Amino acid sequence: MNLRGKIVRSSVIIFYLLIGLEIIIMISPFAAYFYAGYGPLLDTLYAFPATAWLTGFFLPHAVVSKSDMLNFINGFGRSLFSLGMLAFIIGAFQIYAAKIRRRGVVTGTLYRWIRHPQYLFLAIAGLGLLLFWPRFFILIMYVNMLFVYYLLARHEESRMLAQHGDNYRAYMERTAMFIPGNPGGKLYHLLFGRVQSKGLALGLAYVATLALFTVAAFGLRDYTISKTSIVKMPEMHFTAVSILPRPDHDIKNIVEIALQDPQLSASIENFRRQGHKGFMVHLMPINYMMQGLFTQPDTSGMHRGPRRFFRAAVGFMFPFFGRRNHQDMMGAAGSGATRLIFSQLTWPDGQYASADEALAFAVKHLPVLRVDVDAAKNLVLKADTTRPRNFWGQMPMPAF
Repeated sequence: MNLRGKIVRSSVIIFYLLIGLEIIIMISPFAAYFYAGYGPLLDTLYAFPATAWLTGFFLPHAVVSKSDMLNFINGFGRSLFSLGMLAFIIGAFQIYAAKIRRRGVVTGTLYRWIRHPQYLFLAIAGLGLLLFWPRFFILIMYVNMLFVYYLLARHEESRMLAQHGDNYRAYMERTAMFIPGNPGGKLYHLLFGRVQSKGLALGLAYVATLALFTVAAFGLRDYTISKTSIVKMPEMHFTAVSILPRPDHDIKNIVEIALQDPQLSASIENFRRQGHKGFMVHLMPINYMMQGLFTQPDTSGMHRGPRRFFRAAVGFMFPFFGRRNHQDMMGAAGSGATRLIFSQLTWPDGQYASADEALAFAVKHLPVLRVDVDAAKNLVLKADTTRPRNFWGQMPMPAF
């Protein structure tokens, strides 16, 4: 393989390592070690207004949406990743088996319909990862990798033509590149076929694709926010976000019950005297399993039953085979107390942001107060202060 091919393959590997690394950070007990290498990248992007949006999320990750479609996407992404990787392994086995047996060009099974099934399945797996962990940064990388796959496929085809001549050329003429029927190639020629320079045409296609994906992601972000239980409480300088769908009046009622605690009210007033302009308040079941996104978890209300590793792995990678739905895994609204996490809001330069700006890309939320409320009894169970960090330090985390 020449230098160009090695560089392209290395880029593919780096892409999946970066996405996989963040997911490992989220689920690993050794998160601090991973954070030491990955956190600075997100912190650097967040530090500049021009790039802070890249650390943001465009689909729900921490909440249960009021949209069934959005809730479906998270589990669908994990299934896509698993199926894509499984199909990739099957295709790789077919290639290497043919090499061992010296059968020449592989044109059977998967390769009967498309010339590059392995890149197609890697793209499907990458899409699954993107839907599961939908940062704008990962979206941009994914679009780049799609074009890297195309360049790598073209490079391999030129090599195969040099080795196998007319046999491989005939195979190319009767077999689509990535998708049966070659819809991508037809669209490309329709939009950019009149551009005489192949390099310019490919560059224009890249810019158009990147712009289309980015605009679509911004639209999905707006739709996600509209389908999340978010209540602005300007008189209190709060923006409240409920992990589970709740009526607005229920959210306001729970927050008002929390403020009945004199210690909590005094703490909020003290923060305001220090210059804080507003707070984000996350409401979650006390047994919510992803509290580390917002604070150092207090596991007192989180109950873990015995689970076999194989069943847990299958349930994660193929969520639709499991017996628990998305909302069950997020905790149950009727299971007792509600936990509220009050977070400070800061801009990259350290200045405090107002509650109206809580969902802005460049605003980071870090916890300062935690309170448990029993709304049925109109009672505050516990209130305490927290360190201004989530489970993974001060890495930018999703607000929804």
